[in-house]
Amino acid sequence: MTTGPTDHAGMEILDSGECFRLLASVPIGRVAYVADGSPRIFPVTFGVSDNHIAYRSAVGSKLDAAEMARPIAFEVDDWDPARRTGWSVVATGRVHTVTDEARLEQLELLDVDPWLGDQDMEWIEITIDELSGRRLPS
Repeated sequence: MTTGPTDHAGMEILDSGECFRLLASVPIGRVAYVADGSPRIFPVTFGVSDNHIAYRSAVGSKLDAAEMARPIAFEVDDWDPARRTGWSVVATGRVHTVTDEARLEQLELLDVDPWLGDQDMEWIEITIDELSGRRLPS
């Protein structure tokens, strides 16, 4: 059963409030961006704070993308195979490393445990420009 508007395929279009609620309900998402002319997608543990998506990264392409303030996409989803229902939320925006001490203190309060532990990791934030979501009705 859907509670809101639907798209051409009959999937429920989620409003921004529901998108943020679902975004904050899962611990792992996927970061997608282009590096060296090719698409890259990486899973990350993350948190949501002040309408930003925050995650930690060691030196590498995810950090390089942030330092160059590249456009980025971020996706989370969930699927219930028994009920054949699920949802997906996609955020797009700009990514940047966090250097402001006050903001870093706020981010440290998030329950984000990087997969690689606390080795020399930097906080990265996505400033959300667009947020959309769909739910497959049961």
